[in-house]
Amino acid sequence: MKTLSIITGLAVSLLALPWGCSSVDHRLGVERSPEPGPFVSAALPEAGADAEAGLIAYCPSSQCPPGFTTCPDSRFPCDTNILADSSNCGACGNVCPAQTGFEAFSCVEGKCQLECRAGTGAKDCDGLIDNGCESMRFDTLNCGACGVACAAGETCNVQDLNDLDSVGCGCPPGKLFCATSCRELHSDDAHCGACNRRCDATGGAGAPQYPNMYYGCDSSECGALKCMPLSANCDADLENGCETSVASDDNCGYCGNACGAGQRCVVDGNNQLSCACVEGLTFCQTGERLGLPTGFCADLAADFRNCGACGNGCQAPGGDWSQQPECDYGKCIVACKAGWANCNGSQFDGCEIDTKSDPTNCGGCGITCDLVLGQACVAGKCVVEPCDQIDAGEVTR
Repeated sequence: MKTLSIITGLAVSLLALPWGCSSVDHRLGVERSPEPGPFVSAALPEAGADAEAGLIAYCPSSQCPPGFTTCPDSRFPCDTNILADSSNCGACGNVCPAQTGFEAFSCVEGKCQLECRAGTGAKDCDGLIDNGCESMRFDTLNCGACGVACAAGETCNVQDLNDLDSVGCGCPPGKLFCATSCRELHSDDAHCGACNRRCDATGGAGAPQYPNMYYGCDSSECGALKCMPLSANCDADLENGCETSVASDDNCGYCGNACGAGQRCVVDGNNQLSCACVEGLTFCQTGERLGLPTGFCADLAADFRNCGACGNGCQAPGGDWSQQPECDYGKCIVACKAGWANCNGSQFDGCEIDTKSDPTNCGGCGITCDLVLGQACVAGKCVVEPCDQIDAGEVTR
C-alpha cells in the first residue's frame, strides 16, 4: 500500500482552525470525519506516534472551495469569490448595477444587494431593486422611516434644525411648522409665539440700551434682554451689558471655559465654539467664521491626508490599485494593500503579486502550493480535500 507524507492532528484542532496554509512541508491534514469537498487547509499540530487508526487524510486539491470559482478572465484558478465580487455576483460575468446619486450596490452571499446611500435621506421601502431607493427624504408615506405615514394635512419635515436627520411628521410639542421647518416659538426671535412674528431688537421707543445686548423673545413674548452673538454677561452686571467675548481662548463658548495649553478657540464642524485640539493632534485651519478659525484636528504623524503638515496628502503611484499611501511618523510611504506583496523588491512594478490567489506565493512571497497537482490558492491559503482513508500505521512524516 502507498505511504502518504502527512501532518496529523486532532479533529477539534482542525475544526477550530478552518483556515490555514499548506507549504512544501505542510501540504496535508488529517481529520476524523471526511469533508464533502475541497476546503482551505489548516495548520495542524503534531499528533505524535500514537495516531489512531481510521483517520481521514486531506490532500492537495485543484478543486475550488464553495463560493469560489474560475472565471474566463481569471488570472489564477479559483480566484473569484462569487459570494462577494460585485463584478461576478453569484456567477461569472453577473455584474451588479453601478451606484447612482441615491443607491449603491454590493454583492452579499452571491446576490446583488441594494443600499441607500447615507446622507441622502432616500429609502428603499417597496423592496424592489429595479426602482432603487424610491422614497425620498420628505415622503409623507414613509416619513423618517419606511411605513411611517403622516396624517392628513401633516407635512414631513426636519424636527430640529441642529439635527438635519431628525425627520418626522408634523412638529414635536412646543414647536410649530414655519415656512420650511419646525420652530421653537418659545425663544425664536424671528418666530416669537407665532410664525413670522419678529421681535424689535431695540425694544421700541424709550427702551434702555446696554452694551452688546438686544431685545428678543423669551416665553413666547418679545422684550427680553439677550446677549448679542459671541457675547456673555459673565459678571451679572446689567449696566455694562454683555461685557465678555466668548470667542476667546479664555472664555470659549461660555463664561470661564478656558482652553488648555497649546489649544485655541475655534468653530468646530457643528458650528459650535470649542477648544482644539487634544494633545497629540494639530489644528488645521481651513477658513474663518465669526472671527474665529474653522478647520479640524489631525494627527500629523499618521494621517495620510495631512502627513507631517496640514494639507500634505500622501499619494500612491497613479493607476496602481495594489498599493496605498500611508503616513509613517510624518513621512509619506507607499505600502501594499492587504492581499498584495512586492516580492521582487522593485518599486517599478509596485506590489506585483496577488498573494490571495497566486499558488506560487500563497499568503506570502515564496509560499508555494503543490504545483504538480495543480493545488489552488484561495484567500491566501492552499486548498485541500479529503483523500483516501489510511491506517495509523501508514502515517509517516
